[in-house]
Amino acid sequence: MITVSYNKFLHEATRIARENDTPISGYFELTPLCNLDCKMCYVHLSDPAVKERMLSGDQWIGFMEQAIAHGMLNAVLTGGECLTHPDFKQIYMYLIDQGVSVRIKSNGILLNRDMITLFTDYPPYVVDISLYGCDGESYKAVTGYDVFETVTTNIRTAIAAGLHLRLMVTPSAYMLPWVDRVMEYAKTFGADDVIVDAMLMEANPDTGRSMEDYGLSLEENARIHRKYRDMFHCTPKSEAEKETKPIGVIPENAPHILPSGLYCNGGRTAFSMNWDGAMGPCLDFPRDVISADVRTIGFEAAWREVNRGVKEYTVPEDCHTCSHNTKCHYCPSRHRTVAARHQCDAASCAWRKLQADIAEEYRAK
Repeated sequence: MITVSYNKFLHEATRIARENDTPISGYFELTPLCNLDCKMCYVHLSDPAVKERMLSGDQWIGFMEQAIAHGMLNAVLTGGECLTHPDFKQIYMYLIDQGVSVRIKSNGILLNRDMITLFTDYPPYVVDISLYGCDGESYKAVTGYDVFETVTTNIRTAIAAGLHLRLMVTPSAYMLPWVDRVMEYAKTFGADDVIVDAMLMEANPDTGRSMEDYGLSLEENARIHRKYRDMFHCTPKSEAEKETKPIGVIPENAPHILPSGLYCNGGRTAFSMNWDGAMGPCLDFPRDVISADVRTIGFEAAWREVNRGVKEYTVPEDCHTCSHNTKCHYCPSRHRTVAARHQCDAASCAWRKLQADIAEEYRAK
């Protein structure tokens, strides 16, 4: 009941915030470092020298204070692995003390008894735990480390402690031999929800990773998507319904392509800050399209710049006449290699269209 009531509040707050360009949601990539080495991660860096360039706890809190002053109500803490940031607890408790609703994204390794005690005493809104395997072999194939038992124990302990926990499964070429078993295993925990997202992101250039290595074919994506719907009896939702929370109220069968600007709430009611202080509409948004340095110009000026960039971005002309423009919207993050040229990536469009068609297929059942 509390979750439902909060979601209703957030939905209405988002509607009002969109009308007033208020940044009520912040996504904070505390660090690009991680205690795993997932082969499909689009952000993880391995160079220890980046520690010298990371924002400290006091710096993060300073920027978060500015964000709260400008209307931020909820925050997402992520990475890399956000729990590895040396000042994580200081940052987290600042947000809690300010009454900000906090969502945490983690791989679960450091969700030990001490961390669970902290979260039990000062609860986050939700903790998202990525599940990368169903045994030691699959974990090592995907992440480079056999931490299966550690993660499994921590998940079960956290759920037993009453934390609001969601499990996230991200299939990739490296998980493919085990993906059905991973989804089946995810069901055994009794978590509040299980999310399976087969839409992978193109890795940032400085990670040294490539979609060619970890990506899935359209057929593999479709099979996993259908399997997920069948296995978890997902309510069949259209793209419009799925995106109601991040985007706002969408009229039935109305195009999600605006005459000018992007449809999503990224840059309109939400912002992101990367580990080095760069602000964008969302964490995986291509920097060569929209980005502002908060360290140089401050939060308010950076938000104005990002907000203006989102409103003025020109969506590809093909989107206006696309057969699926009432089912999805143009997202530069999904077309990041060509977004600076205001173009569509054919592979991304093919998957988005298929995903929308599968949703309609299930709605008709």
